[in-house]
Amino acid sequence: MVSKNFIILFIVITVSFSLYAYEPTDVVIAGPQMTDLEYFLDELKIIEDITGLKVQYKSFSDIETYLIKNENTDIDIALIPNPQGVVNLGDRSIIKPIEEIVSPKKMNNFYSEHLQKITTSENSLENYGAFFRLFPNSMIWYSVEKYNEIGSPQFNSYEDILNFTVEHSRENKNLWCLDIESGASTGWIATNWLEDLIISEYGLETYDKWSNQNILSSDGKILNSLNNIGKLVFIENAVYGTNKRIVRKEFRNNYKNLLSEEVDCVFSWGGHYADFYMPKDKTFGQDYNFFKFPSTMSKTSIVGIGDILTVLNYSSETGKVFNKLIDEDFGKQWMNQEDASYVPANKLNKNSITNPLTNKEAKLVMASLSENSFRYDASELMERKIGADALWSALKNYIDMGRERAYREIEDITEELDTNF
Repeated sequence: MVSKNFIILFIVITVSFSLYAYEPTDVVIAGPQMTDLEYFLDELKIIEDITGLKVQYKSFSDIETYLIKNENTDIDIALIPNPQGVVNLGDRSIIKPIEEIVSPKKMNNFYSEHLQKITTSENSLENYGAFFRLFPNSMIWYSVEKYNEIGSPQFNSYEDILNFTVEHSRENKNLWCLDIESGASTGWIATNWLEDLIISEYGLETYDKWSNQNILSSDGKILNSLNNIGKLVFIENAVYGTNKRIVRKEFRNNYKNLLSEEVDCVFSWGGHYADFYMPKDKTFGQDYNFFKFPSTMSKTSIVGIGDILTVLNYSSETGKVFNKLIDEDFGKQWMNQEDASYVPANKLNKNSITNPLTNKEAKLVMASLSENSFRYDASELMERKIGADALWSALKNYIDMGRERAYREIEDITEELDTNF
């Protein structure tokens, strides 16, 4: 029979070891599931070593909705995937203004004016976020082999692209793969095309007015930009499968077809996401590459997306970790990984990036940040009923109509779109 003293001793030893092994978390960060999660966690370990704090990351499929539905949470810092969500949470008093833990001076040193403005509430005039990562959209992807075969053309404007396409498109020699089908979200890729054209042809001021919904889609500049999409997709023999295929075939097909010997297309117009769908046996630089969409108004302007760090708990521990996350030296180890996709939003970050694709993207992003010519995806800044619904439908319908009908009915399309403003 086990003695009473032995049982007591056993309990004391067990509890002691449990307490010794238990490491309480000082700062909890929550955000979306990310491709480079392992590398991000490694960076958090570096922050732990520097600060002596225990940091935990929790992944959520929809962090914004989770925070709205769960007021009592242990989350200290939240990584929000879009600025509209940041302002929404700030206006609901779920997240807090960041000025108490990041000084305005530091924000101005680290971030472009645009990135600060779009996380600032028009109601409270408070800034609720600091950008963490950025991803460019304004890119033309191409097959290296096919591109070399057509003479490696250089384009300084969209007009150059159109002229080259007219001259080199012929039956069974389609230069472009432009599929955009994406289920209920079909049309979102075409909004990126429209954004590239507006910022390229009419500049940052017009782009900002449109994204803020201060000018309507029936405005001459926006209408012309919409018609400029038609100038490409309606060129005879320019698009693989014609305009009718564009809205009916899944966008992921573009990258398989781009690198296929059986399909002639050389170019595809898309964003950073394209790399995720390139055939796994193909290599960036060797088999495929990209160039920045040419801009006539501002050579460095680029449209993109990103995610934002926000604060739920004002504590000294939170402040220390938050400032490490946005620091200009953050991510040194992460960016040294051969497959890393991290592009910092801090315009002072000069860490070298090993991945050649990410390095090329980062150079474009950093050049735009230095001149405040990086612009966030306008459809993501608009009211959701417009940017994530009406605009998608309008572009899908426009492309599907074909040349004659689209040009004839363009004013009806923009008028219907404007009823949602």
